[in-house]
Amino acid sequence: MRRIKPALCVILVLCMLIPFASCKKKEEEPTTTTEAPTVTTTEPVPTNINILTGEANLKEEAIGKRPFAIMVENHPDARPQWGLTTPDIVVEGLVEGGITRMMWLYSDVSDVEKIGPCRSARNNYIEVACAFDAIYAHFGGSSYAYNLINGDSSIDNIDYKNGAAKYDRDYSRGVATEHTAYTTGEWITEGISKKGYRTDIKEEYSSPFTFAKSKVTLSGGECNEVKTSFSYSYNHTFKYDSSDGLYYNYMNSNRMMDANGEQMAVKNVLILSCNVTIYGGKYAEWHLSSGTGYYITNGTYEEINWEKGDTHDMFKFTDKDGNEIEFNTGKFWIGFVPSGNTTIS
Repeated sequence: MRRIKPALCVILVLCMLIPFASCKKKEEEPTTTTEAPTVTTTEPVPTNINILTGEANLKEEAIGKRPFAIMVENHPDARPQWGLTTPDIVVEGLVEGGITRMMWLYSDVSDVEKIGPCRSARNNYIEVACAFDAIYAHFGGSSYAYNLINGDSSIDNIDYKNGAAKYDRDYSRGVATEHTAYTTGEWITEGISKKGYRTDIKEEYSSPFTFAKSKVTLSGGECNEVKTSFSYSYNHTFKYDSSDGLYYNYMNSNRMMDANGEQMAVKNVLILSCNVTIYGGKYAEWHLSSGTGYYITNGTYEEINWEKGDTHDMFKFTDKDGNEIEFNTGKFWIGFVPSGNTTIS
């Protein structure tokens, strides 16, 4: 038998071991998985937020602009008002003789077809308008209102009585002339331009409310109906409709209607209780330093505290523990109601 040389034997053994070593190496190699990196996405904040409602619905040309405030009367002969459902905020309070007047606030008034009947200024409403850096429009005014306007050059106002902007009269209802004046968004825009007023809002006024990121339900309990009284003949009831989340306004048990046939309804009812002093039996003075009140929304309510102060100071709203109130997005009715005149059920 032929003998295999020792060197050849070593080579043959190595050749036989190499495949096994190779296989073993593959088995020992760790298995690694490459995970896709976690990507955190944040939704961009809309730039067209309406600062009065928190809704993303402003036209581009209205972004960053000052609100507009206009006086509208609430005498029975003035009802139904033209444009009652159009404002972002309706402010209401006593003027004199137990009657109320309204101030309508807009982030963009340019497209509103008809507003009125327009009536005269009162100093309380001017101070509320200043809290929003709003341009204030009125048809004449009380002596107290003119004293405030004439004594403060930073109050930008449009007085229709002095021809500062275009208006017209609608005599179709057969009522006295003082209940007939109206204006439009187009005429208002022209009037502001004519006066040359600053139209960009000051930065410190750009967030008058803090709006919640999701729907707010309040801790005070259920509120399907709230009744509030300014005087014997000026009483409001707001009734909650869970199908759309709005509170519908009733005036002395009658539906509060726009001249276009729609009932006024809002997402937020804000009742600011305050002491009211009547001067000479003629003019009402709201004490706007601070007070208590109620915030009503989403079928619920909460007791609140509010502060203002000087003419150009903004409002501050907190709960009973001093925490800042977060509001639901949507329109407001704000009533400066004599203390003790509100019932919630």
